[in-house]
Amino acid sequence: MILPGRAVFTRQIVQGLLSPKDQVQPCGIDLSLKRVLAWTSAGVVDFDNKHRKTSTTRELPFEKGLDASELRMHLGSGAYLVEFNETIDVPLDVMGSLFVRSSLFRSGALISAGVMDPGYKGTIGGLLQVMNPHGVTLFKDAKLAQFVFHQMKERVEGYSGVYQNKAAM
Repeated sequence: MILPGRAVFTRQIVQGLLSPKDQVQPCGIDLSLKRVLAWTSAGVVDFDNKHRKTSTTRELPFEKGLDASELRMHLGSGAYLVEFNETIDVPLDVMGSLFVRSSLFRSGALISAGVMDPGYKGTIGGLLQVMNPHGVTLFKDAKLAQFVFHQMKERVEGYSGVYQNKAAM
């Protein structure tokens, strides 16, 4: 069963919304862009995390738009790591999935992320893939993705990995 956005908001599963009126949707919560990062090193992934090494990143700067209060950036084709303004606190009987908003994929870009396990608390990030050969311009706080939460049949032990309570990527 999918939890309605209003239930996700009321249960404070997603926190730090910039505008609940604009972000709470029938099937989930819209997530807004905090920052964009580019990779600066290779990562290492293995079976038991013995050799795991997360890729290093650098933050890409926003530029002032015509209105000095608006910040934006133009991204060329490629892959980027994005961090959202919102944080989550997933109950032990709920799991989350991230979906691209139609306005983003209609502009030639996609967002993807892994499963948000029950018990995970912290920041939310995703992989932004700009497929449009002309790129895409993003404004700070743009709504890029929708987080959808699924009610599980039972409570589980919950997430206890290295990203638990991580404040930033």
